[in-house]
Amino acid sequence: MMKDEQGPDMGLIVAWALVLVMTGCGGGDMAGGTSGADSSRTPQEEIARLEASGELPVLEREPTLGGIDTNANGVRDDIERYIEKKYTEPAQRKAAMQTARALQRMLLVDTSNPVAVEAAVDASARAVDCIFDTFAGVEGSQLSQAIESMSTNTKDRLKAYVAFNKAASGSVSGSFKGRGCD
Repeated sequence: MMKDEQGPDMGLIVAWALVLVMTGCGGGDMAGGTSGADSSRTPQEEIARLEASGELPVLEREPTLGGIDTNANGVRDDIERYIEKKYTEPAQRKAAMQTARALQRMLLVDTSNPVAVEAAVDASARAVDCIFDTFAGVEGSQLSQAIESMSTNTKDRLKAYVAFNKAASGSVSGSFKGRGCD
């Protein structure tokens, strides 16, 4: 089969997808053992196991959008603990905190207020630029994805994040390259 000039061979993509699915389901274990997850556990039990082992950060799941932020710095305490543990270099820690603050702002913004939405979009753009000015390679993307996942760890938070993105759709923000960090 020839590769199309406009894209990769679809057979190759399907084959890789099957390999990934089989590996993710435990069916592709080359050593003949079992995958790390016990299939008899519920997802909640597996999360509890991973949190207890330290493989996942312990995240609060309060029924509020803002969660617990005892020092009122705009970052949930559980996410702040994760950042402090993972990033010991001051510039990286500062960039991670700025990102967490921007994501928290997106969850809490009044989506019916276009000025507030635009300010949250700008704060997010600055945080993204700060991350990519501070971290090398894919580490910045991984940090951003991790903070986004942690910030949207409940149904209500995820719904607020989707509502923000809907309200911000069509927004344009400039680049703050080299000057995004607070």
